[in-house]
Amino acid sequence: MLVRRLIARVLDWLLVLVVAWPLVHEPVLVVLCAAVYDALLLRLNTLGKALTGLRVVGPASGLSLRRVLARTLVTTALPGVGVVLVLTGLGWREPALMAGLGWQQPWVVVGEHIGAASAGSFLLVGGFVLLVLSVVEALDLRGTRTWHDRKAGTAVVRLKVAAR
Repeated sequence: MLVRRLIARVLDWLLVLVVAWPLVHEPVLVVLCAAVYDALLLRLNTLGKALTGLRVVGPASGLSLRRVLARTLVTTALPGVGVVLVLTGLGWREPALMAGLGWQQPWVVVGEHIGAASAGSFLLVGGFVLLVLSVVEALDLRGTRTWHDRKAGTAVVRLKVAAR
């Protein structure tokens, strides 16, 4: 189940990245697009979950907006912000790397004057901490529920294949 969930998450992120990056060229906006995609389709099904045969289910009363937002913040925003911080930290250290990807960071110029090495290191470490927390949280799988599922009152279940 964990591998299916991971594949579904990667497929969803790739879909959002392929659609959003050419439009915005800004990692923060891509993370926002991913969070909105995840929140809007949580009650239905994301493309990644549909392709892997998974579905998020909530309590009998349905998924409230609070539950949807809590789950989206932990599953999408937390690792997304971690990636943005890592990219920003790399950009502070190597501006040419990020410019080559088409991400123009106006604060990199400022960082050259205030000690880019220390600022870049702080951002890199912070981003890696968020990514590690995301991995640990996702690995806390008990049956069909990870930590974020237990907190949001949801579960991810496999869809039964209809017999022909």
